[in-house]
Amino acid sequence: MEKLTNFFTNLMRKYLPDPFVFAIGLTLLTMILSIVVEGQGFKEMTLNWGNGFWDLLAFTAQMAVILAAGYVLATSPLIDKLLNKIASKVRTPKAAIIVATLVGGIGCYLNWGFGLVIGSVMAKKLAVKVKGVHYPLIIASAYSGFTLYGLGLSASIPVLISTPGHPMEKTMGVIPLSETIFSPPVIMTSIVLIITLPMLNAMLHPKRKENIIEINPSAFSEETGAATEFLEENTLANKLNNSRLLSFIIGIIGIIYVCIYFMMGIL
Repeated sequence: MEKLTNFFTNLMRKYLPDPFVFAIGLTLLTMILSIVVEGQGFKEMTLNWGNGFWDLLAFTAQMAVILAAGYVLATSPLIDKLLNKIASKVRTPKAAIIVATLVGGIGCYLNWGFGLVIGSVMAKKLAVKVKGVHYPLIIASAYSGFTLYGLGLSASIPVLISTPGHPMEKTMGVIPLSETIFSPPVIMTSIVLIITLPMLNAMLHPKRKENIIEINPSAFSEETGAATEFLEENTLANKLNNSRLLSFIIGIIGIIYVCIYFMMGIL
């Protein structure tokens, strides 16, 4: 299990770029297909792409409120005291992994913005207090609770399709939450995940001491840029993440849309 974990960790670090790269790539692919397959002209395709942003205003507002409210709650003094109390009860590395997963998972189920913040905060506290915890794993475990987000109370798609006037209403109608996140199969899946995920993460903890990377205590007092070591690696993932070409292409298309939009208004 440990060898398999190390293999996939190195594989993902070398070849898996950031989500934003996928967003740009899929956007460009869709544009190419709209021209080649659907026969749209470049101007028509650009206008459709630019106008599509305004269909997402309600959805964007929902996600912004969820994230902002979650962050404020997760960083409040009351929650911080509760996390310190929980962390003081944990003694072993595997128990720390389990607790970090549970806190992140339950938090993401309630509110994904809240869960992402509270999970990472809990993981850092445990990494400092519990000796022998593999720091990369406990952080990953806290964020693995995000798998419950799509089944939880702030799941983007169920929230969106339950809102009157959503972009797909003409095709699928308005689907209430009672048929999505509050349906028995989804609730059962959530329970299974919250039980099995912490156990699986605990099993991934390195057994050999030389493979364990503990937290650097100075990380809490200084903004040292912990990911600098990985950012400097000459990997395909980093090349894509730092590519100026992708940003340039999507930026030019955006400028073209703005120019066409205003020119249509003038003419």
